[in-house]
Amino acid sequence: MSKDNRFSSQFKHDSSESIGFVFMKTYATWNSLIKNSLKQYSITHPQFIILTTLAYLSEHFDEVTQVTLSQHANIDVVTVSQILDNLEKKILVKRITSVKDSRAKSIQLTDNGYIMVNKTTPLVEKIDNQFFSCLGEDITYFHKMLLKLS
Repeated sequence: MSKDNRFSSQFKHDSSESIGFVFMKTYATWNSLIKNSLKQYSITHPQFIILTTLAYLSEHFDEVTQVTLSQHANIDVVTVSQILDNLEKKILVKRITSVKDSRAKSIQLTDNGYIMVNKTTPLVEKIDNQFFSCLGEDITYFHKMLLKLS
């Protein structure tokens, strides 16, 4: 085998030393728990994120646009649009003409959307609490570090 065909990572002897690799594995485990718990409600994790982000923003703003949702959730506008299309088909959200700009659409949760948010949010929060409970008192520091990275 030529020298160029060898794995050149600084972590080639111990992948657990790679913060990126460990982060990815941790995220995959957590995401799998969330994804599996949401299956019973026939929504995906990204759909849950958009629904709960919309619920949160609706508490703080008169109107929520697709762009605002995209920015707050840190998901690109095209992906948010596709997620909203699917949520609209499930009658969980609706798009209405903006009061502020007739060319724009305001996004709103339907009654079924609020029901979905109120059923799934406690479930996901419980998973979060259980998953991160192993951090004990370090959870506050961990949260601060995540905020610093985001």
